[in-house]
Amino acid sequence: MSKSKFNTVNPDDLVAKYGADTFRMYEMFLGPVEMSKPWDTKGIEGVHRFLKKFWRLFFDETKGFIVTDEEPTPGELKVLHNTIKKIEQDTERFSFNTGVSGFMIATNELTDLKCHKRKILEPLLILLAPYAPHIAEELYAQLRTTPSPQSGEGRGEASLATGEASILNASYPVFEEKYVKESSKAYPIAINGKTRHEITLPLDITQQQVEETILKDVTVQKWLEGKQPKKIIYVKNKMINVVV
Repeated sequence: MSKSKFNTVNPDDLVAKYGADTFRMYEMFLGPVEMSKPWDTKGIEGVHRFLKKFWRLFFDETKGFIVTDEEPTPGELKVLHNTIKKIEQDTERFSFNTGVSGFMIATNELTDLKCHKRKILEPLLILLAPYAPHIAEELYAQLRTTPSPQSGEGRGEASLATGEASILNASYPVFEEKYVKESSKAYPIAINGKTRHEITLPLDITQQQVEETILKDVTVQKWLEGKQPKKIIYVKNKMINVVV
């Protein structure tokens, strides 16, 4: 892109159409900062859609503000803390393009989980602030002053007394390993060498517990057709084979 080729793009036009945060994050998303990148605005729509999807974690077009004070589930905490770890690492090494990708993945996962919980969204919002400061500041203000749907009470002055006036002064989220540590694994179940089923078991399960669980499973019983297995082979963290 150069003036001599008459193919320059005025950034003001893109900001007017998509907003400063979209333009800012799209430039980050183009690739590693140390590399030259061809300028192409075709992909900016994708970043714009991501920010609108992120906004919908907080607001619904008909219901309005939908953030609740419910306690998060283990799955939601896992998404949050995986994101904290990734964004912190990516930001420290100036890998902003993979950071943007991390936000997109987290937003998709939380959308699938139908998560609109303050204890998940507020830390995620603080993570986003260096990448999209305008939308982050606006949503943070809404979190501190808008009542949760189930409470019917405004946060108002009470929340202002306990929270920061600006998201830029908020404490950075702390990664906690306990929320991302795996405690179970999905094992493929083979009957005479052919995979027929899958079952999730604790990582610390014993051979005897595996055998008891497998023999009680309805799907496994169907494939056994009333026969008693000769052997149940359990390979930890890999597979289970039932030999009839």
